[in-house]
Amino acid sequence: MKKLLLILSVFLAVSCVYTEREDISALGRMGGDGKAVVTLDIQSLKESGASALLPQNEILERLDRISLELSPSSDEYPLPVSRWDFSGTANGLLSSTEVGTLLIWNPDFTRARGDGPKHYVNRDLGLSAGVPEDGVVLFTSGDYLDAYSSFFRAPMSMSADIYSAMTGALAAVYIEKPVTLPYLGFDIPKETIAMIDSLVLLLGDGDDCFRLYGTVVMDSEDSARTLCTLLRNLLVQEVRRSGERLDVRALSGIFTYEGSVLTISGYELSYDNVGAMLTKEN
Repeated sequence: MKKLLLILSVFLAVSCVYTEREDISALGRMGGDGKAVVTLDIQSLKESGASALLPQNEILERLDRISLELSPSSDEYPLPVSRWDFSGTANGLLSSTEVGTLLIWNPDFTRARGDGPKHYVNRDLGLSAGVPEDGVVLFTSGDYLDAYSSFFRAPMSMSADIYSAMTGALAAVYIEKPVTLPYLGFDIPKETIAMIDSLVLLLGDGDDCFRLYGTVVMDSEDSARTLCTLLRNLLVQEVRRSGERLDVRALSGIFTYEGSVLTISGYELSYDNVGAMLTKEN
């Protein structure tokens, strides 16, 4: 997370040449087996009750959305976010001219040579980045040309339903066939992770809290039932620890399953809990 903030600071510490905000279709080309896709609607977060969680600086003023494709470096679970390779896009009031001018004069970056889209490399950070079109910064810890081809030249790979759900949420996570996960707020055994075919988690704004929605497609009805029971038990334990009144019927409606699909409906997360989760070293 610190590296990501440093990256964005470098690219957004620029002059006042603003451009129109551009499309976010690169998000629909992210993902693949074992990879996590994360998107944050910065503009909506700034307008929500969770705005206090965001740093108050020029970076956020110029950003609309950040989307990331994270690839695990190992199957350790949980795997800290700092140990995932990343590629991503930042959308907002950004200009290829102003960012390029900044990087030309920044001694930490060198212009990449060869054919293909213009970009710059910072070997100390292990980062390549550039502006493939006005309004979009593309950055990666891997090969820039590979990321550019995947996000801007390949056909859309994400289903229309998942893309629509993710872009309509304050924040969202999508993973197909995970081999590991970062810490997501639930203590799920590693052997259960291996039973997941895909998951979509969507964060919405509630009354003084976030509300989590989503679906988890398991490899069988038995594994969906097992995960549902586990999550219900964890939720009951959390309620008892907090000293709140235990409403078993209401709690049982938050995690349900039908066939191999587990559904999450309105699980409440306090702003403080989400802030702690984002900074947790797991």
